[in-house]
Amino acid sequence: MKTGVNRDIGLWIATVKEFETLIEHDPQTVFTTVSEAEQKRYSGIVNRAAGLHFLLGRYLLRYVLSAKSGVSILPADWEIFPDEQGRPRVLNQSVAPIKFSISHASGVVAIALSSTVDPGIDLEPLARELGSGLNFRHLLSPEQYDQVMTIPSTAHCELLTRVWCIKESVSKVCGLGLRLPFSTIEFDLVSLLNSQPATWLECKVREMGSFWFNLCTLAQRYWLCVAMESPALSPLGRLETNHFNLLSRKAF
Repeated sequence: MKTGVNRDIGLWIATVKEFETLIEHDPQTVFTTVSEAEQKRYSGIVNRAAGLHFLLGRYLLRYVLSAKSGVSILPADWEIFPDEQGRPRVLNQSVAPIKFSISHASGVVAIALSSTVDPGIDLEPLARELGSGLNFRHLLSPEQYDQVMTIPSTAHCELLTRVWCIKESVSKVCGLGLRLPFSTIEFDLVSLLNSQPATWLECKVREMGSFWFNLCTLAQRYWLCVAMESPALSPLGRLETNHFNLLSRKAF
């Protein structure tokens, strides 16, 4: 029986609103769970909302790692450090390699976790407007630019937000994030517009190879995209999102 590789990609989400309640009632649990380096980085973030998104991402990651790794490691004991490209990695020697990606947007943090593939994840508000000040040619490949020019301008904003979400998730798989020129990420926009929601589609990154992505909506408020390197078999099925209750520290 063929098994879709996406079944080994777990998705976890939590809200900043719930996290603020936890910090208010039990700050010791939060700050003894994250590392000193993570606390220092949080303290250095001037924007309060950005700081909370970062801290929640690391706190949630540590609990999900303990819940899903299959080993007895407390959330505070995970060793998470940046690699040579600046991407955070799990360095604990006692566990099999675990790969993850974190994204946040407007009060929600999402984590993609896998032991077999290197995932990339991005969240974007459905209402985000990318038109103002955005150079389309920096975002789109030449072929995509030509396709966009055939689409009514009233549909550009939504389409470009979807394209951005896809390309940022792919750029995270590449390990480069926003350093990767988005115009080098190529996929057919007509196929994207005609596909069913949460369908796995293929794209190519110039000089880097093939990737797959899965774009869906979350809570009718966000675009959520998960990407990975092209596997030997096409991905199968839908991704399932787990909501993490920060107060009970359980997923549901």
